[in-house]
Amino acid sequence: MSPSKVSTIDFTKFFNIVDGKQRSSKNVHNGVDPTTGEKLWDVPVGSQQDVDDAVASAQKAFKTWSRVSIEKRREPLVKFKELYSQYEQEFIDLLCAETGKPRAFATAEVMAVQKFIDHHATIEIPVEEYDDAEKHVKTMYQPLGVCAGICPWNFPLILSLGKVAPAVVAGNAIIIKPSPYTPYTALKMFELAQEVFPPGVVQVIGGDDRLGPMLTAHPDIAKVSFTGSIATGKKIMAACANTLKRVTLELGGNDACIVMADADIEKHAPQVAMGAFFNSGQVCVATKRIYIHEKIYKPFLEAMVNFTKTIKVGNSNEEGVMLGPIQNKMQYDKVTDYFADSKKSGYTFAHGKDEVEQGKGYFVQPTILDNPPSESRIMQEEPFGPIVPCQSWSDLDDVIERANSTKAGLAGSVFSTDVKQAQAVAERMDTGSIFINGSVKPDPQFFFGGHKESGIGGEFGKAGILAYCNATVIHTMK
Repeated sequence: MSPSKVSTIDFTKFFNIVDGKQRSSKNVHNGVDPTTGEKLWDVPVGSQQDVDDAVASAQKAFKTWSRVSIEKRREPLVKFKELYSQYEQEFIDLLCAETGKPRAFATAEVMAVQKFIDHHATIEIPVEEYDDAEKHVKTMYQPLGVCAGICPWNFPLILSLGKVAPAVVAGNAIIIKPSPYTPYTALKMFELAQEVFPPGVVQVIGGDDRLGPMLTAHPDIAKVSFTGSIATGKKIMAACANTLKRVTLELGGNDACIVMADADIEKHAPQVAMGAFFNSGQVCVATKRIYIHEKIYKPFLEAMVNFTKTIKVGNSNEEGVMLGPIQNKMQYDKVTDYFADSKKSGYTFAHGKDEVEQGKGYFVQPTILDNPPSESRIMQEEPFGPIVPCQSWSDLDDVIERANSTKAGLAGSVFSTDVKQAQAVAERMDTGSIFINGSVKPDPQFFFGGHKESGIGGEFGKAGILAYCNATVIHTMK
């Protein structure tokens, strides 16, 4: 917080925000500090009444907000950026507490919120016009109404703000549901937003597993945007079908990285490793499978192992820490099961132990597997943790087929010193985003969405804001 700001926001007390007001509950739940397993602060559990009241408030706000010009709708977003920037340190501390992220990476997420705001503070909604001798046709993109954003626990600030910003700029009102594992930063961010947005435009309700179905079932919510697992995404889509809600689903991935024979081993091996292990592998676009050309397989794998040996795992404030813990016990158990399955199956561990060491907190050391079979769980599924398999390849058509062989298609990467060759490979990969000579990092300026079971629709970029709009086409005959 800046020295000139007198704080009125208490970062140790948490509320749902309905109709611009703080709301508590008799029922509370708690997030957990993943570095210790100890409970954090109380959070109110949202009820059906909270949802009904929030939707009613949003409907009332929408009537006015939707008629405000886009220039005027962007103004509170800019003001919010200024206000939010005064609390950077508080948000960094809170994000470290609820996620266990290394402080440097928590800082990066807190700062990235402002980049997302900057993009949406300048974005335009197109108006398309056509004219011929017979008619004039005007296509307008108008707001949907009340939207709901159901958010994950791996990047609680970015992935909630990334739904709010386009929704409100497009003229909608939105209700955010943060993950019960990481409710704190989102609750506090949108409490802060009440100082600049009219009541009902931006609301936030935390709760348990019963809250999501309340939102998807509500007849007066026009759209649900969800980021999370494929399994949950299917349930949300089915629930939204009853009222034909618009849906945007950004779901899991099993992202392949193809390393070409001419890759720069010294330069690219650390990048490939961090593409797999960043945020302890808890990234939907993290590399989950690495295919290395057989000509350089051994030296490239060795270079990855040597780099991974330098990665320090620990608490947020430890000096030099690169990876924190798995965020919650449920995911920790899933990750440890992949270790157990790989050990039981007799796979070769190129780096790391074949069992997760039990101790205080949900820490898992980064681990690399050497050539497990294609049908193995570790190749076919998304572990969402710091364990990654490597396979060798010799035939380009074959490795592209292997890379495309899963039901997921969120992202991928190609590493080569021949950029033209890498681009040709990228164009054959069946995924929504592909990075050449770098790990996948979604950018608010560019559309982001998945193929196959990795999602429906997408967000960000010029096209992303249209996901929060209906098209209206006016035909004027001459």
